[in-house]
Parts: sequence; structure tokens; C-alpha cells
Amino acid sequence: MRANKNNKTTFAKKFVGGVAIALAVTFFFVLLTAAGLVIYINTDTDVDVNAIALKNSLPEVYDVNGDLTSYCAASEIQTDGDNIPDNLKNAFVALEDKRFYDHHGVDYKRILGAFVANIKSGRRAQGGSTITQQIVKNAFLSNEKSFSRKLKEARLAVSLERRMTKDDILETYLNMLYFGSGEYGVKNASRRFFAKEVKDLSLAECAVLAGIVKSPTKYNPINNPENSFKRAKLVLSLMKEQGMITDSEYNAAINEKVAIADDKSALDFDRTYVVNALSEACDILGIDEKELRAQGYKLYTYLDTERQTTLKSIINDKAYSIDEKAWFAAIDCDTKTGGVRALSSDFNADFNEFRRQAGSVLKPLVCYAPAFESGVLTPASMLDDTPTDFNGYSPENFGGKYYGKISVRDALAYSQNVPAVAALRQIGVQNGYNALVNMGFKLSENDDNLSLALGSTALGVTFTEILSGYLTLANGGVYKKATFIEYIEDKDGNTVYKNDEKGIKRVFSEETAYMTTSALMSTAQYGTAKKLSSLDFEIASKTGTVEAGNGNADAYNVSYTTDDCVLFWQGSQRYDEPISSKITGGGLPTLACKDYLSAVVDGGIPANFAVPEGISEINIDKIAYEKDGSVIAASDNAPERFTVKEIFPYFNMPEEKDSSFDYPSAKGLEASVDGNKVTIKFTADPHLNYKVIKKSLFTDDKIILNIENDDGEITVTDTADGVLGYNRYVVVPYYTDDLGRETIGEIYTVPIGW
Repeated sequence: MRANKNNKTTFAKKFVGGVAIALAVTFFFVLLTAAGLVIYINTDTDVDVNAIALKNSLPEVYDVNGDLTSYCAASEIQTDGDNIPDNLKNAFVALEDKRFYDHHGVDYKRILGAFVANIKSGRRAQGGSTITQQIVKNAFLSNEKSFSRKLKEARLAVSLERRMTKDDILETYLNMLYFGSGEYGVKNASRRFFAKEVKDLSLAECAVLAGIVKSPTKYNPINNPENSFKRAKLVLSLMKEQGMITDSEYNAAINEKVAIADDKSALDFDRTYVVNALSEACDILGIDEKELRAQGYKLYTYLDTERQTTLKSIINDKAYSIDEKAWFAAIDCDTKTGGVRALSSDFNADFNEFRRQAGSVLKPLVCYAPAFESGVLTPASMLDDTPTDFNGYSPENFGGKYYGKISVRDALAYSQNVPAVAALRQIGVQNGYNALVNMGFKLSENDDNLSLALGSTALGVTFTEILSGYLTLANGGVYKKATFIEYIEDKDGNTVYKNDEKGIKRVFSEETAYMTTSALMSTAQYGTAKKLSSLDFEIASKTGTVEAGNGNADAYNVSYTTDDCVLFWQGSQRYDEPISSKITGGGLPTLACKDYLSAVVDGGIPANFAVPEGISEINIDKIAYEKDGSVIAASDNAPERFTVKEIFPYFNMPEEKDSSFDYPSAKGLEASVDGNKVTIKFTADPHLNYKVIKKSLFTDDKIILNIENDDGEITVTDTADGVLGYNRYVVVPYYTDDLGRETIGEIYTVPIGW
């Protein structure tokens, strides 16, 4: 037993010794590697300081004519370091790089702390980049997440600190930051958010600016003031902890009521357009705003300065605003390319991300076009427009108005809710859902329900998504994305992106797209968008109004011609603070649309919409249609007043044809005599008129019945004059044509005693 114990002890000693040696060797190699990395990082390398200054500017954004946009030409990003208050410098240092004035470009202590924190959390929770490293990364390196890129960044940072003072580095950093709302550099951000020059910023305002840059959307003081001020308090607490401000300065700053100016003067001619173009370019290239700017890209857009001027004047015209709480925005796309030619608003937003409820503007896209595509409906199809419970979902029509039976064309023109839900239910919600997804809409699985028919979505929709849907209709059913960017060049002039025909897809047939367009033309002629009816060119239009509380949250007009596809919107800044209920889609947005399009056509009247070969216009029988919704082709001889013109696709034509005017007749004619009393019966066709004429050998002819467009069984009684055998009766079916001429059909003679 003692021998076994000695063996175990010896083994344990050897094992511990082996582990100790392994750890020592590992530690030695770690130290050796660390020393090598430190030597590499501290080996001087060439850094072009002038190149950093060149990178510290807006990307060049050009209009459709190749001219630099006015915003890019006029933007002043640089501010001199002498005008930057110490509080602003300290705010960024406290938050971003508290040992900024002590390290030489790389903060080894911070890197070690971040490494330990990441090990403990099991993920990459913290980074160790200094302000200097961020500058060189933005100026010279990509966003690639690799160890080699990080080493290059550290080496460049150390080399940069040998060539620039700390104050110069900090000045460069503050001038290159993106603060959201289209603002680059502290000078523009200070003017935009506080209507102040940088040198006049208060301590609290400095903290707000420092807090923004981590997430310019989340901490934007205009759109997310609560998040912004909470972040600013964190900055102030860090400044106090690091001895940059006193307790009294801290208390005064956190109690200061910071006023966000959202200076509208900063929303100059094409600023909002440029902001949206930059956002789209980042999505296209898969980079952020900093790298977009640093890499020297040139963006060529569809911006048309003439249209932009006209659209901006509409947005700024108080005649279109009856509620000071209402925001106003409009976008104009080229129908053929999808290129955004003008964008203006009285607030700043990324309209690729700005989400609202769409309301009725989704109806053509989610309900009716998919129903036409499936062959379930045509514009002539009749739907029920009465209060209906769809398995627990009971939509109501706007204003409480119901038509009973209504055609699809009229249901769309008058924007009735119940028929739209009924249409979606007929085709199945999934079909409507899929159609929206195929047109680029971002939906949630929670949207798989009938409320989608009325534009209710979990995530809301963007204006560019809506426009892309209508561009699909305008382009014969082929998906066309609303886009700001025509092409992008890199710093060497190479085209790295071009908006060509790649990736396009057919969502609807040409026939479906035209049927939907035709119905939307009726909306502009006599429906909710009838303010457009005075325009002397073809235009398809849809309005939408989203109610909220005792007012409205959103009011839209979306219209398109063969040249322009436009969206006009007015809405509330917050859904819990609605705008006036007097602002509806068919009101001010439609009026603004009319005035804008009237101005931009300028004699160049858009061409009519092309009718596909698979579409036929057919006269259908009005009487059967109005009686029970039966869609029957009218007789070729039918007077116009007995017909309704409607379009049909080749695969869904009327199967029956009326013949009433081909062979006017009195069906089921019979006569009987009881003494001198004569009774004549027949079935009247409501398309025709009938005369019953009494003829006698000794008296003039006498019309004893003359009926027009009666329906059903007709009974005529008469008393014979004199001797019964001297009387006879003639039944004459006839109709009056469009020129007022009587066309007589088969004459029936009823002899009585002859």
C-alpha cells in the first residue's frame, strides 16, 4: 500500500511540474509575441497628414447633369481648433478615449482591459481603439474585422502622433464625425441642433454632441431626444469622474433645459436629398458613412434641380398647410428608371428608413392587383359593400358610407374598405402578402392577416417602398425600385456600381398592371383624387388617410403618369399627437400633387398609358350588370345608354352575350277572350319598349299600351268595340337607337274573331 502511495505522489509531482513548464513556455512565447507586436506598432511608417485633411469632407454628390449638388458645394465642415471649447474636447475624450493625452496613439492598458472584459463575457463586447486610431481607420483603412487590419491601424496611429499634436488630432477628429440628420463635423452639428456656433456651446450641449456619434440615429436629439439626453448625462458623469468638471458644473449641466433648435434654415435646397443618397450608397456598398467619406467615392444621382426647385416651393407654400403640427414631404421619381428626381420636406429624415402606416395606398398593391393576376376579379366584378364580419374582423368604411353592391373599379376609386378586405379574403392573405414582399416591402410575420388590406403593418412602410410598388404598376408589372443613385465611382474614377436592369423581376402581368392603372385613373377622374380631374393628361392616383385618435396621423396622395411617379404626404410627428382630421389624402396632398405636376409638365404632356395586346375594352350589358352584377357582353346593336364600357384581360372575358337588340321580341305571348273582354300576356325584356295597338275595321288604330324598359310579365286587358270579330291586336317590340330612331322587332298580331 505504501508503494502505491509513493507512485501516486511521484506522478502528481511530475504532472504539476510539466504543467508549470508548459505554462512558463507559453508565457515566454506570449511575452515574446507581445514584445514583437509592440516593436512592430512603434516602428515608424509613412502617414500622409494632408491626405487625412482631404478625406475629411463630404463625399461628392452630383445631380443628373453631372453638377456638384449645392449642399456638397456649400457645406462647411472644418472649424478651427481655437474655436472649439475645452468642454467639447473633454466631452469626447471622457467618452471615447480618457487617456488620450497620455498615450502615444495606442492605449495598451485599454486594450488589455477590453481583452479581459471580452474573455469574461464570452464575446467581443468592448473595443480598444483610441481617437487617433479611429482617424487613421477612417482615412486609410477598410471596415474589415481582422487582426492584420488592427495592427496596421495601431502602427499608423503611433506614426500619426509623431507628426501631429494632440490638439490637431482632436480637431481633425471632431471635424470628421457624422452626427446624423445629414450633419458632418461639429460646426454643422452645432448650427443644426442648437443654432449656435461651436464656440458658444454650453457644457450640456457639448455633452449632447459627444453622445450622438456612437449611434447617430438612436441618439439623434431631434428624433430621439429622450435617448439623447440620457446619453448626455452619461457623458457628464464621466467628465466629473475624470476631474474635467466640478460637482457644481455637473449639477448645473444636468439640470439645464437644452433646447433643440432643429434649425430649419439648415434644410437648404437639396440637403435632404443628399442625406438620402448617402444612406442609399452606404447600403449599396455595405459600408458606413465614415468609410463612404474616407474612401473618396463620387455619387451620381438622378437629382433634377428644376424639379427640385418646384417641389421645394410647394413644400414651403403655407397654402398647403392648415396645421402647424403637420410634417410635409414629397418625392418625385422618373417612372421609367425609378430614379428619384426631387425630394423635399420640412423636416429631415432618411426616407429609406422613415416608416409610417400606409393606409389605403396599399389597397391596389395588396388586394386588387393580386386579385386581377389570379383571375378572381376584373375591374367590372361586383363586391359587397355592406357592414361585414370577417370571422371577427369588422372593418368600417371611412365616413360610414356603404354602397351595397359596388364594382371593383368604383370600390378602388372611392377607396371603400369592406370591398378591399373582401377581395383580399377571396385571393387569400398570403397571396397579397407575397405580392408586397416581391415589390420590396419589408413585412413581419404578424402582417399575415386581413388588416393588411387596409395598409396596417407591424413595421410600417417607407415612402420609397410605396413608390417602388406604384412604379411596378407604371412599368407594366415589372418591379422597379425607387432609387437615388444612378452610379458610383471610386476615387480613381472606376465605376463600382450602376443602376442597370440587373435584378429586375416581373411581379404582375402587363394585363394586371394595366387593369389596376385603369382603375386608378378612375380614382383621379371621379374618385377620392378627383382634384386631379382637370389635368389634361392621363394620370393614375390613389389616396390614403390613417386615422389616429380624434384626428389623422397620415394623409397620402400617390400618383403616376408615364413620366412621373410622385408621393405627397402630410402627417403627425407623433401618433399620439394627431394632426387635424381636415387633412385627408384627397385634400391637401392631392391638391399639392396637381399643382406640382401642372408645373413640371410645362408643355411636355406625358404620353398615354400603353394598352397591352391582351386587354380588350368591351361593352357589357348595363341592365344585367346593375340588376345583379352579371357581367354579360352587350349586343352589338345595343344603344350606348344600355352599355357600360369596361376592360378585360384575354383570359377573363365575359362568357355570355346579350341578344335583346338583335331580335326584339315579346316572349311567351298568349291571348284569351271572355265575352267582349280581351286579355293579352307576354314577358317584357327590360332592354326593349312595347306597344300594344288595337285595330278595328271601322275606327282608327288605338294604342292601348306603350311601356318602356319594363321587366317581367305584362298583362293587357281591353274591351272589344262593337262586334268582337271586327277587332284585332298587334304587339310591337321596339327600341330607340342612339339617333332617336325606332327599330322594330318581330310584330305579333293577335286576331280576335277574324
